[in-house]
Amino acid sequence: MEWMRKKIPIYCFWALVFIVLSGGILWSYRASLTNRSIKFAVAQTGTINHERRVAATFANEEIAITAPQSGKIQFVGEDGQRFRRGEVVATLQPEGAAPGTKLTSGQNQTILATMGGLFFYQSDGLESIMTSENLNSMDLAKLLAQTANVKKVGATVQAGEVVGKMVNNLIPTQAFIELESIDGLTIGKTLRLIVGNQTLNVKILRKSEQPKGVVIQFPHYVDGSAAQRRQDVTWVYLPSTSGVLVPKSALCTQGEELGIFLWSEGVIHFKKVKVLDQDDSQVCIENLPSGIPVVITPRDGLEGLVANVKNI
Repeated sequence: MEWMRKKIPIYCFWALVFIVLSGGILWSYRASLTNRSIKFAVAQTGTINHERRVAATFANEEIAITAPQSGKIQFVGEDGQRFRRGEVVATLQPEGAAPGTKLTSGQNQTILATMGGLFFYQSDGLESIMTSENLNSMDLAKLLAQTANVKKVGATVQAGEVVGKMVNNLIPTQAFIELESIDGLTIGKTLRLIVGNQTLNVKILRKSEQPKGVVIQFPHYVDGSAAQRRQDVTWVYLPSTSGVLVPKSALCTQGEELGIFLWSEGVIHFKKVKVLDQDDSQVCIENLPSGIPVVITPRDGLEGLVANVKNI
C-alpha cells in the first residue's frame, strides 16, 4: 500500500500533462477549423450603378420609297446617307436593257428623295404606322401589336415595290418604353436613358397602364433608331455612387449597430459603418480604406480573433 501512495503523485502529474497537451491540441485544432471557416474579401474602389434594361420601340418621321418601274436598281451613296428633297437616291435600269443603254423619252430611270433626310436601303412596313403622332394618340396595345417585316431589296425590283425609306433626322425621335412599374413617373418628368453609346435625358409625354410603360421624346434624332425600330436600352433610374465597395454579405449587426468585421494586423475587429449606397450584391461604405480585408461570413465570436487571410 505504501508504494501505491508514492505512485499516486506521479500518476497525477502525468494525467495533468496529458490533459494540458490534449487541451492544447484541441484548442489548436479548433482555432485552425475556425480560421478555415472564415472567408474574406478585399474592399475595393468602384461604382454602384442603378440601371435596368428595358425594351424600346422607336418612332421617327419616315416615308417609304417605291420603284416607279421594274428593273435593276443601283443605289446612290451609302446606306443611311443624308439627301436633300428631290435628289437622286437610286437609279433603275429597265429589264432587258443592256448596261449603259439610254432610256427613251418619258421613261423614269431615277428614284428621288421625297423629303430631306437619311435614306436607308430597307423598310419594315411600319413607316406610316409607327409614328410619333400615333404613339401619342392611338391605342398603344393595338399599335405595338403591329408586326414589323424588315425587307432589303435585291438587285432587281418590281414596279411599286418598296426599295427603302427616307427618315427625317432633323426632328426628335420618340419611343415607347416598356416598364414593370410606372409608379412615381409623371408626364413632363425627365428620365435618363443609355442608347448604344449615347446617354440622353428624355421627356415623358404619355403614361400607359396597358401595356405598362411611357411614351418619351429624345432631345434629337437617335442614331440607329431607324435601322432597328425595336431594341433594348438602359434606364438609369437612380444616380450612381462611387466609393469603396464590399460584398453585401459582409454587413452584420452587433447589438443595434450596423457594421462589418475588418482584419488588421492579424486580428479581426468589428467596425460600425455608414452605408452610402447598395445594390443586390455590393454596398458602398463611408470612410473605409480601400484594400483592407473584410469578413464576408460574419458571426458572433469573431471580435479579437487571430486569423489569417490566405483564403481571400
